[in-house]
Amino acid sequence: MSIKLLDVSFGYDSYTHLFYHLNLTIPMCCWVTIIGDCGSGKTTLAKLIAGILTPVSGDIIFSWGDGNSQKPEFGYLFQNPDDQFVHFNIEREVAFSLENVGIARDEMFPRVEESLKNANLWNRRNDSPNNLSGGEKQRLALAGMLITEPKVLILDEPTSFLDIIAQAELYKVTKALLDEKVSIIWITQEPNEINMSDYVVKLERGKVSHCGKSADYVRRYFPRRNSKFEK
Repeated sequence: MSIKLLDVSFGYDSYTHLFYHLNLTIPMCCWVTIIGDCGSGKTTLAKLIAGILTPVSGDIIFSWGDGNSQKPEFGYLFQNPDDQFVHFNIEREVAFSLENVGIARDEMFPRVEESLKNANLWNRRNDSPNNLSGGEKQRLALAGMLITEPKVLILDEPTSFLDIIAQAELYKVTKALLDEKVSIIWITQEPNEINMSDYVVKLERGKVSHCGKSADYVRRYFPRRNSKFEK
């Protein structure tokens, strides 16, 4: 089970390409971390995989091991959750995700209630997302993604605006999703987040400089810090 990028090229204008004939295989049904400096192409790669952006050339192939090559349902959690809120009411915000996929209203609201209770936000359902803390906003954005039951969840530097307690909560939720067979693609610049994942892809200026198991990467590049990492 994997996502394969075959000879993929992409640029934001017709003069330069961020990716040029990129070939990459990313395993699914696990936690994959994409790392790299600012401008290396992490977010662009994730958006290509999710179909938010379209390659100039090349193919992106989804293989599920049973002959099924259909593109899976994606959820995309942006770095700043404010960027994806469209309503001024928390309950309506989560319901909007179901409206987009045509769920009937009589089925919609029980699912919204369950989702908000799981996010510990049901008692805040009549509030505005603007009144939430950074961690609560991230939980709301995640609830809006998970209610549609995506097979692949992309989290784009999701801990950037979170304190240590909120970060720990998000790590716990993400690990629980793996038990539900949700594939995780996690974008980060934080070395301490690498070892929580199973697999790591490192980008440098639009090229893959490393691709392999996270534990091997940590042993190779952080030998003195390895004992400080926790999975």
